[in-house]
Amino acid sequence: MKVITRHICGEDRVLCYSLRVSKAITERFGAGGIRESLKGDNPVETLDAVIWMLSLLMAAGKKYADKNGMKCPDAPSEDDMLDDYGLDDLADLMGLANDAMASGAQQEVEAESKNGKTTQDR
Repeated sequence: MKVITRHICGEDRVLCYSLRVSKAITERFGAGGIRESLKGDNPVETLDAVIWMLSLLMAAGKKYADKNGMKCPDAPSEDDMLDDYGLDDLADLMGLANDAMASGAQQEVEAESKNGKTTQDR
């Protein structure tokens, strides 16, 4: 699983788009519903969705980091995030969530040389 590290609320934090995160997003928004909430048509709905999703991604990142011996502070609370950021930060926060989701969805292919021939693991 791929994870990313981003600076949030004054510290570097691991963000992880795990199956648990994917399941929670689908349960809350339905299949594809998160895109509607992140469009920005309703600023309050967008803000709530972004903060909730980043909290979820950071909590999953903390679990991943702890299991894999990585340094990662506890995720800030949603209240802390609401106090630390302004509406002018909303686009950047959306970008952080999108970065984590895109990274988690990428597949990595490794090439390995055997007897002078290159093969790919899938």
